[in-house]
Amino acid sequence: MLLRPLLPDHRSLALDEARLTADGIRILVRSTLPSGRCPQCCQPSGRVHSHYERTLSDLPWQGSPVRICWRSRKFFWDNPLCPQRIFTERLPEVTEPYRRKTCRMAKVVLAIGLACGGESGARLAERLAMPVSPDGLLRAIRRAVLPLAQTPRVLGVDDWAFRRGQRYGTILCDLERHRPVDLLPERSSEAFADWLKAHPGVEIVSRDRGDYYIKGATAGVPDAVQVTDRWHLFKNLREVLVRMVDRYCQQVQTAACVAAATAETESPHSPDESAASEGSPTSVSITRAEQLKQERRARRLDRYERVIELDAKGVPYREIARQLGMHRGTVRRFLAAGGFPERAQRRYPRETDPFIRYLHKRWEEGCHNAVQLTGELKQRAFDGSYDMVRRRVASWRARTQGSSSSHRSAKTPRLLAKHPSSNRVAWLLLKLQCDLSPEEQVLTKSLAEHCPALEKAAALSREFGEMVRERKAQALDDWIARVSASEGAVELRRFAEGLGSDLAAVKAALSLPWSNGQTEGQVNRLKLIKRQMFGRARFDLLRQRVLCAC
Repeated sequence: MLLRPLLPDHRSLALDEARLTADGIRILVRSTLPSGRCPQCCQPSGRVHSHYERTLSDLPWQGSPVRICWRSRKFFWDNPLCPQRIFTERLPEVTEPYRRKTCRMAKVVLAIGLACGGESGARLAERLAMPVSPDGLLRAIRRAVLPLAQTPRVLGVDDWAFRRGQRYGTILCDLERHRPVDLLPERSSEAFADWLKAHPGVEIVSRDRGDYYIKGATAGVPDAVQVTDRWHLFKNLREVLVRMVDRYCQQVQTAACVAAATAETESPHSPDESAASEGSPTSVSITRAEQLKQERRARRLDRYERVIELDAKGVPYREIARQLGMHRGTVRRFLAAGGFPERAQRRYPRETDPFIRYLHKRWEEGCHNAVQLTGELKQRAFDGSYDMVRRRVASWRARTQGSSSSHRSAKTPRLLAKHPSSNRVAWLLLKLQCDLSPEEQVLTKSLAEHCPALEKAAALSREFGEMVRERKAQALDDWIARVSASEGAVELRRFAEGLGSDLAAVKAALSLPWSNGQTEGQVNRLKLIKRQMFGRARFDLLRQRVLCAC
């Protein structure tokens, strides 16, 4: 019969009847086995006691739900050595005891639950003609048996947030098999050390530079090689440079203005930055957005002046922060800047940026038709639209249509008013010279002239970056000694002292191929699963989904 191969393990089931009902397909089956086996002693018995009907949900057929009605049997058991007297027929290939789904249906339901969670998984199952409740999916996930994971030889460890800044857990990954091995509900050196002691065999531990995992690895596996993550070394170094840039805020702003003026001098008619401010009617009037920006700057300047005033009176950092409703880190940065720190102004890239010189050349030649300019750019591999070109030349058109005798606005040109953020300056100081754009090279040259201390720290930082990229572990001791002996920035000396306290792990990072990149990827996957559950699931359910769905 056509329906017979669709039955689960159809060799042990016989099809009696198939009905099409309003709820789907209903299939009546019976067992073809001559006897059943006692669940206690596994011995067969063929003496039938009675019959009863079990209803099982099975995989859908042609988009219709399938219900299997199995006429199951009960058997007498006369073995005096076994406590069982009557037992029910069981077909482990078809379904588990007390379950209302076939085994193959249960596997699909579990896969949906692991991938989608409860609510979204229930919606997906409904569309697939396998109706199941959200709680049913969560029960399936909790019943799932975790895969047996061998103790990893190379272990990666990192933290993850239950709630950022308040509560953290720990994820452990096998870096050789590329999979997580366990989740811990807390971030502590004791919990990590206990796990390592309970799972002997770890030879290498890749970690960040946090004290929790340094102490935990040292206590749990004192003979294991600890490897510091190379990305965290760069991150810590960039944070050092950011603090230095904040401290030399005034010199950095002066260098940025000089660099902007230099760039404007080299390209005096560049429409990309300054042409809109020359002779344009719109450059004189202040827009609502510009007015709001000035109001925010005025409020921030007022807070800065109040911080300086309270500090002059000897008020502590924490008290200033409490009185003004600020974070004490902001108070510290204000006082370390030596002057009012301007906000960085972000410039968003445009599709027309690579063609700006050609556009300006054609505009000076008298071609003011945006349609024609767009067609010419299309021939030069321009992927943008007409509107992009029209918006780009709109300010030039306003300047051209304005009075020919217009004078330069007294307002500072936009390029000169820009202040690069501390993060951007720190990244520029870390980048190699060959990777810098012409504008970035002008800025770094100006920084070197106006802030020699920052340039010296940047040179040492680039040397450290090259040492990490090329894995020159033998040069680390000399670099730390030179930085510690120098009279440069205190931030860089503290960074070198921190490397010295964790010297073996840093050298291992520069000589071994292991890093925490895989672990960071598993943390991102864990975040996705946690957000699918709306952050309201318990730890046991999260652990099941992370470890079972690998």
